[in-house]
Amino acid sequence: MTSIKNTFIKDLLAGLTVSFAALALGAAFGTMSGRGAFAGMVGAAVIPIITSLIGGTRLQASGPTGPMTAVTALLVAKAYDMFPDKLLAEQFITLTIIMSGFFMILGGVFRLGKLIKYVPNVIVIGFMNGIAVLIWWDQILKMFGLGGKKIMEGITIVNVIIAVFTLGLIFLIPIIIRKLRVPENIRSYFSAVLISIIIGTFISNIIGLDIEKVKLGATFNSLNEYGEMLSRFFPSLEIVQKEYILIALPLALQLMLLGYLDSLLTSLVIDRIVGEQTKENKELVAQGIANGISGLLQGIPGAQATIRSVLLIKEQAQTRLAGVLIGVFVLIWILFFKNMISLIPTAVFTGVLFKAGWDVLDREYIEVYITKNWKANFVRNFQMGLVIYTTLVTVLLDLNVAVFSGTAIFYLTKYFMKSKNIFDVESEYADEMEG
Repeated sequence: MTSIKNTFIKDLLAGLTVSFAALALGAAFGTMSGRGAFAGMVGAAVIPIITSLIGGTRLQASGPTGPMTAVTALLVAKAYDMFPDKLLAEQFITLTIIMSGFFMILGGVFRLGKLIKYVPNVIVIGFMNGIAVLIWWDQILKMFGLGGKKIMEGITIVNVIIAVFTLGLIFLIPIIIRKLRVPENIRSYFSAVLISIIIGTFISNIIGLDIEKVKLGATFNSLNEYGEMLSRFFPSLEIVQKEYILIALPLALQLMLLGYLDSLLTSLVIDRIVGEQTKENKELVAQGIANGISGLLQGIPGAQATIRSVLLIKEQAQTRLAGVLIGVFVLIWILFFKNMISLIPTAVFTGVLFKAGWDVLDREYIEVYITKNWKANFVRNFQMGLVIYTTLVTVLLDLNVAVFSGTAIFYLTKYFMKSKNIFDVESEYADEMEG
């Protein structure tokens, strides 16, 4: 009984701590996706509950992530370009998210999880960097009204100042907490993202700045109203047609691929920390079910989130219950505090999303390339060339093309060089980092 009590308390505190970051990022990613902050919060509540209960990684925190949201934003934009009728646009978005979840389930059923070890690290680094650039670029377009995007309401320079102020706070708060010598076991309760959002929102509202506020998107005032919304946005026969399914297919596959990579790469990190082995195919099935249900409930898709998962473990989570409680607490915040989200300036979330892009960016590889003078080595230069190639193709063309063509180039070059593991970055990169 004492053991159960101890694990429950640790799981409860870990779930509560991580739920703050999950709620803040969920709302920010929902805003970025174009589906609204509420959709992001729904994903942040639903996905961790399901994946923690039935997933293949025992200790994890899943939910909306930067890479998944970047593609979701493309999906939402395409849907509203295709359908002037909002109802049909939302039904198309729901259909595509459900399809992506279905494909992820198929990936688990056909045991494709093991293929993650064949994706070269340089390609993963390249596409992650590409996603970071897409996140930043999307926010710049919205802030300045470029590329056909509707400019953010309010004075542009004020929005820029708020975004930069929020971003600076996110980096500064952990430094201040360390300087104040706050005990290690308490520091994690001070979520830099959440505190920065609160401060930025408080100052903006106290001063009375006339700027754009976060839009919740499709929401509800009662369970009956929510049920009616779900029925309206469920794909109708007008949307479930061959023509629209074929249009949705590449976007659904792109979301599936990202969910696959995001989740299973994070699981590798978690496995190294806890000394366990993820059941990859079980994890894919769980992520597919979670994303499908999130789509049905008008949420956005997600995957295992590396930073949130690591934080959960650092908070001494003991069982799957910790991950479930993340979603439960987010659900509580939604029910009682969702309307407060509409007080947050959009520019505050812009700062949060710039930090999310910074977290997605693989900086260590670039740092090691420079500090270890890898530019003097042909092999290292070729690896960097693949990183740059994958990044550019991800940004300028398509994520799927970037990953598959980059992987093909990697293995073709490796084959014709006739040198075993000459481009095996995983072992070489690890050696360099340890050295």
